[in-house]
Parts: sequence; C-alpha cells; structure tokens
Amino acid sequence: MKTNVQQKSGKSTGQAPHSKSNGKRLPSSGNGNGNGGVRVIAATNGESNGSQALTRLPVAAYRSGHVPMKSAGEEALRVLASSIARLVSKGKRTILITSSGPGEGKSTITAALARKLARSGRLSVAIIDADTMRPKLHTLFGLDNRRGLGELLDDVYHVDLKEENPDQFGVGDWIELIRAQRRTGKLQVSEGAQEFSIIFNKGKVSSIADHAGQEQSLLGAMLVTQGRITEAQCASALRVQEEGSHPLGQVLQGLGYLVASDLDLVLGLQLQHRLHKILTLRQPRYRFAEMVEAYLPAASSSPAHDSNGSGIDRQVAGTAGDYLKQPYLSSQVPGYLKDSQMENLKVLTCGERFVDLSDAHFASPFAMVIDRIAKRFDVVLLDSPPVAFDSPTASLARIVDGVVLVVKADGLNVGVIQQAKEHLVRSGATLLGVVLNQVDLSKDEAVPYYHRAYR
Repeated sequence: MKTNVQQKSGKSTGQAPHSKSNGKRLPSSGNGNGNGGVRVIAATNGESNGSQALTRLPVAAYRSGHVPMKSAGEEALRVLASSIARLVSKGKRTILITSSGPGEGKSTITAALARKLARSGRLSVAIIDADTMRPKLHTLFGLDNRRGLGELLDDVYHVDLKEENPDQFGVGDWIELIRAQRRTGKLQVSEGAQEFSIIFNKGKVSSIADHAGQEQSLLGAMLVTQGRITEAQCASALRVQEEGSHPLGQVLQGLGYLVASDLDLVLGLQLQHRLHKILTLRQPRYRFAEMVEAYLPAASSSPAHDSNGSGIDRQVAGTAGDYLKQPYLSSQVPGYLKDSQMENLKVLTCGERFVDLSDAHFASPFAMVIDRIAKRFDVVLLDSPPVAFDSPTASLARIVDGVVLVVKADGLNVGVIQQAKEHLVRSGATLLGVVLNQVDLSKDEAVPYYHRAYR
C-alpha cells in the first residue's frame, strides 16, 4: 500500500539542505498552532511490521490551516483516513497513536483522524483517552471528563465481589471480573442437582469440574472410549493419581500412556461439553471463594484441567466474550462512552480518577475494555502517552493491532525518534506508520528530506 499527496519529485541526495540526518536537530518547519490548523505530514504502511527502517514508510503530506477545504491538508487527511480504513479491513481494528515526546500533536491527530473516519459513514469509531498523565480528548471534543476510563476500571472492573449482589452477575461477568482482578479461588455455579467448579489461579481459569457429571464425561473414561488408552492403563494411572496430587493427564503422560497432543484434544472436548452445560443453566446461583494458591484443590480425574491455566483460560475467555451471559458488564461499560457530534463516533475520556496503566492492577482490565469495545465498533483509536521507558505505552502497544507514531518535525532529534521506534519494536508492537507534524511543505525539498531523514 502506497499513497503520496503533493510529494515533490527530485533527486535524492540523502541530505537535506542545511542539515544532516545523523541525529542532528531537524530544521524548523514554521510555527504550528497546536490545534486544527497544525501542519502535518502523515505516513502509513499496512505492510510494515515495525522492523523496517522508517524511511520505507510511504508518505502522505498535507498542510492545513486557513486554506480551502480542497487544500493539500484536507486531501492528505483523507488519504491518511483511507489508509487506516484499509488497515481496518485487513483486521487492524485497534490502533494506538503515540509520539516520541510530549507536545507533538498526537491528541490532535487522533481526534482529527477519528472524525474523518466517522464522517465517511462507513465505519463506527470509538476513541479512548489512555494518556492518563495529560488527557486532552475531552477538551478537543468539548466533553465532560467525569466518569471516564479511570472510573470504569476502578468502579466496574474492580468492584468488590464480596459486597455486591451475586445475582446481578452472569457467569461471563464472574469470569471476566475474576480475571481482571487476577484473583485465585473457586467459583461454584449450581442449579438444582447440577454443580460446577471453575478454578482460577491468579485470574486464569485452570480447570472446570462437573461434580454431577456422568462417568463418560470423565477424562479417563473419555480417553478409553476414544481408544487413546486402554482400560488397564486408565486403572493403573488412577491408582498412581490417587497416591499423589498430580492431575490424571500428567500421570498418563508421565507413565508414557499418552502424548500431549492427544491429551489437549480430549481436554478441549471435555471443556466444550462443560461450558455448554453451564450455558444452558436457566437461573444458576454463584458463590466465589477466594483462597491461597497453595490450597487450590488438586484436579482429580474429572476436571478439564490445565496446570498453568493458559490453554483453558484462552478458550474460556473467548467463549465468555461471545456466548457466556454478561448482564452486568454489558449494561455498565457502554454507559461510560460519551456521545460526540456524530452518531457513529463515541469517546471514552480519561476520567478524573488517575490510574496507572503500566500497573497490572489496571492494565489487565484495560485490555478487556479494549476487547469489549472493539466488539461493538469497527475501529478503536487509543491516544496514549509518549513513548518513554517509564510510560505504559510499550506495554499497551502489545495489546493492540498496531501503532502509529506521531512526530513533530520542528526541532526534533532524529536519534530520539529512532529510539522511540526501536523501543516500540522491542516491546512487540506492530508499527503501522508515522505522522510527521508541523512540516513546511511549501518548500520543494520538504517531503523528500523528511522521507530520507528516518533511516
């Protein structure tokens, strides 16, 4: 994908007049006013994975301000929005917008991009202010900053489970809230003679037990029925398992009766069966008992069990988000999204309550908020703090589909920008492109120079 707007042709010399691109300060581009009239160069690349040099990102340049709507600035914003829309169509639906330092106009760019995408009428857009140190989106959209992200994470996702009425939660609510709070314990789900236990280890689902399950649903019986082990091997493994505390699956593997791939397949089928039974409960009752990790009940032959909670947790989290009942979260979260002047554009302001998104206490539920909002909107844009070693941006970059880096060209050091890019790449971010801000495009050499400057 390559788009260029008003890019002057010329022979590349590798240097801009009066300056070098080896870490010296970039030339001044004129006076930007820091609002909608700011001069911008935008660069996006849906193919870049962040490992390529920044010069390989195509450039779309525009200059806005007191100029007609058909100006280069308006055209380039359209090109930028079109590029992002193409990325969205390819699955890049959650996009974090950051900068290499403060005062580079990332919030202004984020707001302008959100409006442009929404104005097309083809996409529903949600924008989140994740810059908890210097939030600006509420000002740019003229919104009240109360009841924002901080309040959502603190009041909704860190609700006191012991004090709240358990009947207001569905099983999906319980699972998501326990995962968000990284709790360890047992959630009992029951209705009549049916009873299930969902075991959590630091927020991850590690096993699901069906206490009233029939013999054929037990792990050993399922393995025998499918011909993966013999009855004699099952009996032998059960005797060993009764003498210790290891899950039956681990015992079968340790005795050489079963390979990991066969165990994973059967555990997956067992898990699906139990989740289906939980889903069909009409009016279940819930009770969560928190406990120390060392006192978690050992998995017997019946639970679908995963010792580290990774595989089962991924399956349960996916099912919980799509099928498990979540009356509490489904009613609470949308109330924090504020209306804009466009029906298809909603804003989650930062809020008045400070939260540290680099702290797992808030980072874990924030990832769930992004995922939940992304299921309701075509694209989610996040305005995050500038890239720095003590900011949460690098960790946030790992939980979104891609990152756009905003750079103020006026007086910025190329070395600093390169460090920001490398920091993002090391964190595992997918760098989608760069937006250069406050560049004087009236000069013939402007775009070729800045295109070369990020080698």
